[in-house]
Amino acid sequence: MEKRLAACVNIFPRTSTMYYWKGEIRDTSEILLLLRTRTSLVQRVVAYIKAVHPYDIPEIISFPIDDGSQHYLQWMEDAVTDI
Repeated sequence: MEKRLAACVNIFPRTSTMYYWKGEIRDTSEILLLLRTRTSLVQRVVAYIKAVHPYDIPEIISFPIDDGSQHYLQWMEDAVTDI
C-alpha cells in the first residue's frame, strides 16, 4: 500500500489450496490477496510480488474491469500512481 501500486487489497487468510508442483500434488494453505490497480501498473505489481514472495512461481493473474461505479473507478484512479 505504501508504494501506491494498489488502491485496495483484500486479504483472505488460510485459503485451502491444492496444486501440482514438480510432479506431485500439494495440499497446503495459502493467503489470497485481491488487489485493485490500474492496468498500466500490473507489471510493476507482478515484479514487486515476485521479489517478496517465497514461491518460485506465485499465482499472479489479472482481470480487466470493463465497467462499474464511476465514483469507485475514479477513486481507484486517484489512489494509485503511475510514477
